[in-house]
Amino acid sequence: MNWTLINIAIQMIAGVFGAQAAAVAMKEHSFGFLGHTIAGALAGAFSGYFLQGLAVTMVTGADTINEPTMVENAILQGLT
Repeated sequence: MNWTLINIAIQMIAGVFGAQAAAVAMKEHSFGFLGHTIAGALAGAFSGYFLQGLAVTMVTGADTINEPTMVENAILQGLT
């Protein structure tokens, strides 16, 4: 799996949504809207950069790599 900007963008957006959801759940640990947005984007970018190869690597029983489709890739990157 090659590193692409689209994958990192998907993971940054998912990170921002995750940070905002965590901020709603834990109001006593607030960085403010901008702080949570920046923290989520950075966390999504770093986790995406280091984990995206692990998230989409699918090996079949015959020891060949199964490339995911574009939709599968977007879903996997968002969940990573």
